[in-house]
Amino acid sequence: MKNPVLDKLRAGGCVGAMWTTLGAPVVAELMVEEGADAIVFDMQHGLWTIPTLQAAIGVVREKAVPLIRTQDDSYFAIGAALDSGALGIIVPVVATAEQAARIVQAAKYPPIGKRSSGGIRSVIDAKAVVPKTNNAIFVAAMIETELGVANAAAIAAVPGIDMLFIGPFDLSLSLGTFPDFGPKHEAAMQMVKAAAHKAGKSCGLFTIGETMAADRRRQGFQMAVLAYDQDLIQTASKARLRRFADQPGKDLLTGAVALVTGCNRGIGPETVRALLKAGAKKIYVGARKLNGIKALVAQAPDKLVPVELDVTKPDQVAAAAKLAKDVTLLVNNGGVNFNTPLFAIESSDNARREMEVNYFGTLAMCRAFQPVLKANGGGAIVNMLSILSLVNLPLMGSLCASKAALWSLTQALRAELKAQGTHVMGVLPGAVDTDMTAGVNVPKVQPGVIADAIVQGLKSRADEIYPGDMAAGVAFGLGVDPKAVEREFANYLPAARV
Repeated sequence: MKNPVLDKLRAGGCVGAMWTTLGAPVVAELMVEEGADAIVFDMQHGLWTIPTLQAAIGVVREKAVPLIRTQDDSYFAIGAALDSGALGIIVPVVATAEQAARIVQAAKYPPIGKRSSGGIRSVIDAKAVVPKTNNAIFVAAMIETELGVANAAAIAAVPGIDMLFIGPFDLSLSLGTFPDFGPKHEAAMQMVKAAAHKAGKSCGLFTIGETMAADRRRQGFQMAVLAYDQDLIQTASKARLRRFADQPGKDLLTGAVALVTGCNRGIGPETVRALLKAGAKKIYVGARKLNGIKALVAQAPDKLVPVELDVTKPDQVAAAAKLAKDVTLLVNNGGVNFNTPLFAIESSDNARREMEVNYFGTLAMCRAFQPVLKANGGGAIVNMLSILSLVNLPLMGSLCASKAALWSLTQALRAELKAQGTHVMGVLPGAVDTDMTAGVNVPKVQPGVIADAIVQGLKSRADEIYPGDMAAGVAFGLGVDPKAVEREFANYLPAARV
């Protein structure tokens, strides 16, 4: 009889565990669909019943080692947990060596302990299995109290205890640090780990995700929690509801005075038209070349004001702010994309130019118009980002870096300008059918789709919008498994240079 958890621990490895409390076998099954070191069924605080636990262990035991946090430290709770087919137990609130010894007695068959033989799975082939069971059962004592920390060395020294497993949240309550952990809490956890290692035992703890688990593994902890079923469902659901909901606030469109940069072509002209339709009373139409916007301005000459504006030229930015003192809505649409990978050309000129326009140009506009917006009641800023702000496409690696910088800038703007009542919205489309993507052979949305999304986003006062199926799909993927999206995008490399 083998227990891969014990094998991994004895080899010095770290066990990554799933933790489940909801009492739903199908959720447990999905959590280990691609395999896992272990899955912990929480009988102390969870909703598991004997029938649902039995069903869940039946569907997961070929893909992950089933462990149970027992309801308590009683003989019958421990026996029932192991009779269900679990290969190990994590017993809560262990505070003394005497208590730990009783736990081992309840978990082991005679002559080592006093466990009673029974259950379904544990005696399917009792004659062959029972004699091998004692060596295969994993026993962990949960350290969750100040007394448990003080007695950690004695608990770890008890024969048959394989691990000290820390419950950080209950420990913080006992130490008086809850809801924050802090130095006192961390010192206590490190003391427990040191005590376990001195006794030749492993130490684990509850963690809130794979990144924390990886960091605790680095520190020498040998079991950590990668996912918790309630958190997977509750946190993600709450976040999606918040992102979809309209936010309260004043109308940002009706009677607005807008300035839109980058109106020579593409998204800019469509945004101007969409804002007019949505009720803007006046729009400053910014472009590097005024000849290129004559036809656009002619569509509504009483409402559209042409402005020569290169966002990388400080004098033109300052002049625009001086002219457009009535602006309530700033749309930073101007940008550049050379569609070049990082090593496509010998110099960094393209990358530098993209950063100058996309990041520093937008920053210059925001700095120039911050006092204007404040004087006019707050208003709004819209920054044209890209879904590539969040993940790099190597075909245009330097563009992605500049958009990532702009994404961070947008977050900073939102925080800094909140006090003056300025709403800040980021626009993160996928590929748009403009001159910038002429050489990119992927499905594209039309510029008008982006413009309509901007209007709708402003109506709902969204922080970010993701127009088009590509952007929405990538955003979903990044929320679920960002590394998988990164690996997928990494396949789109430039042709090798000869």
